Amino acid sequence: MSLKYQPINAKIQSIIDALRREYPGSAIEALGYDFDSYDLILEDGKNVHVIGIKLTRATMQTVFKMALYGKMVAQRYSGNKVCLKLYAPSIAAEAKAAFIKAGGSFQKLGLARRLKDPVKISSPGSWKVVCYFLRNDGSTINQASVNTGVSYPWTRSVVKKLVEVGAFTSKGRKVHVTGLDALFRLVAWERPINSLKGLGFRSAYDDEREALRELYANVEGIIPDSVCTLFTAADLYLEGVASGGCIQLYADENAAQVVRSLMGEGNGVSFQIYNPDREMDAYAIDDVPVVSMEQAILDLAGLGSTGADAAAILLNKYKATKP
Repeated sequence: MSLKYQPINAKIQSIIDALRREYPGSAIEALGYDFDSYDLILEDGKNVHVIGIKLTRATMQTVFKMALYGKMVAQRYSGNKVCLKLYAPSIAAEAKAAFIKAGGSFQKLGLARRLKDPVKISSPGSWKVVCYFLRNDGSTINQASVNTGVSYPWTRSVVKKLVEVGAFTSKGRKVHVTGLDALFRLVAWERPINSLKGLGFRSAYDDEREALRELYANVEGIIPDSVCTLFTAADLYLEGVASGGCIQLYADENAAQVVRSLMGEGNGVSFQIYNPDREMDAYAIDDVPVVSMEQAILDLAGLGSTGADAAAILLNKYKATKP
């Protein structure tokens, strides 16, 4: 059992170690990460455990998130029993009652300590700093702060964290990118893109280019508020056309329904729609809106090993394309 990126917090590590002992040989995968909570999937035969680890008091919001993950995992592992387990130092009474009623089990942790490192590399501000160094290897922290508009203390914290995980090195005042794999693993742990999955369907169109032309042709004045990402965005940036049999894009719930209505349903090109979790810049390639290269690299890295190669290829294009 292994994780792409293991948090250094002692409490988290102790729980992971205990899971290894309790379920030897089982697969464990990161679902989501935030500065005070971690969510995992553990496969054990016909049982799939959704495990939440929260370093501060659990609330109803924590329970809602666990229940959402449970439904998502149940769809992914059809036919398997899904078990919910939550670790936290304390939990609100109404939240505990709701969690137990939903079939979950709660285990109390010791008192949580204040986290020393709240930096999340995949957050919008931090990712600006990361991308600045990806494109300007050997720059200084001050240069990154000035050019991205991110505060100097936060920029310094981002660099410090990436040095700790082996993605960056700092020699004198200059910062160098030395571990792209470590960077991508950290992104996949912090922001697994599959946790943003929304509506998915197969359309009535057999060709990706035809489907995209129709989608963004302003049919009867309707323009879906959506933007292509992941492999679709990478294809458009690198080759100018989409391929692969699946169109991946961001759209909110209402826009997703518009997309399905416009595309129809059949046995043609698949659509996978993701729920946006931030404001995104959109660029047009042959009249098709796509996320920025920075966002596309982040999203591909969020797929873990599945998207790492494509993220690296797009990164080469990004570095060669000066602003």
